[in-house]
Amino acid sequence: MLKEFLSDHSRKNEFLKETYRQIHKRKLISKAELIEILQARSTTMTRALEELLQKGWIKEGGVGLSSGGRPPILYEAEKNAAWMIGIDISRTETRAVLTTVGYTIVEHHQMEMTDNHTPDVVFEELHHVIEKWLDKYGISYGQLLGIGVGTVGPVLRTEGRMRNPESFLSSGWENVAVREKLARFPVRILVDNGANSAAVAEFVRHNETFSHILYCINGYGIRGGVVNHGKVFTAGQGDTSALGHIIVQANGKVCTCGHEGCLAAYTSYPAMMKEYERVSGEKNVSLNRFLSRIQEGNQEAIRIAKKGAFYYGVGLANMINALRPELVVLHGHLVYETPFFYTEAVQHAVAHLYMPEKGSAPVFKKGTLKEEAIALGAAIQVFQSYFPY
Repeated sequence: MLKEFLSDHSRKNEFLKETYRQIHKRKLISKAELIEILQARSTTMTRALEELLQKGWIKEGGVGLSSGGRPPILYEAEKNAAWMIGIDISRTETRAVLTTVGYTIVEHHQMEMTDNHTPDVVFEELHHVIEKWLDKYGISYGQLLGIGVGTVGPVLRTEGRMRNPESFLSSGWENVAVREKLARFPVRILVDNGANSAAVAEFVRHNETFSHILYCINGYGIRGGVVNHGKVFTAGQGDTSALGHIIVQANGKVCTCGHEGCLAAYTSYPAMMKEYERVSGEKNVSLNRFLSRIQEGNQEAIRIAKKGAFYYGVGLANMINALRPELVVLHGHLVYETPFFYTEAVQHAVAHLYMPEKGSAPVFKKGTLKEEAIALGAAIQVFQSYFPY
């Protein structure tokens, strides 16, 4: 099985495994291109391709352009040779996807997070969904490469545990052992911050054109993930929610963390909705109602969102000045559903950048994968974990 092959880190298997990785990475590739990339002999590459074809892990995918002689055969990874599951656990919803080893989503499941969705409720539903998928597609544990989970931080990755996340509607989300909750499935289980997982998904979605990506989520908290050359950048505990506590206004508004002037105090959903309640007199304003007020042209709602966009841009500039990404991806309901938030946030970010080299400003984009980015990225991280280099 492909899983057994990928789990073999022996020196004997090294070249064969790297050949497979390059074919998987490049979608369609010729023998000559593989020889050039891997600096291999033609006979060695021929044997490797024959073995991968015989095992059913790659297949011929047509022919390439001729350079004068016979058109070269192109090879591609067999997309259904193995499977992964990706899960996104956030404050407002939990999503799960089943993907092929070619990163094609074949099933997805979504549940809204209410004040009744404790960890026991959420994981019991996830167990049911995963078992249903495995049965439906006849997937054995030998064919399932693993389960990846992207969640709200802080995260202890080595322990597979969430630590005291903010803003969940139900109780019980402090110190949740995610890996243990999924232990009934005897496969590899990875846990990371959702923003990191989403950054990995965008890295792959852009065909690795950008090697250094900053992915920022504007929501009930402010989260960010960084990918450098396809690998997640980590430092200590996986607390990407800490980006929401960058100081953007000295001696400013008091944040939920107790400090003054944090980014989250100006541009998180709760901060903006609370401000709208204060000035409008409306009570219990939901995110959907706040978005509706903006779309209806309510001047107070628009003013608050524009102020949030300004501070979001300042916070982004701080992150960019420190990290120097090539691509900055923005995600969130305000990014996608208002006509100005994304544009103004980018304008204010660019205005506050320190970029001494001409043309060194990053490319800005809205998330291309939207709500599925985290779950898909978590699945991709499972596949990447079999290549620890």
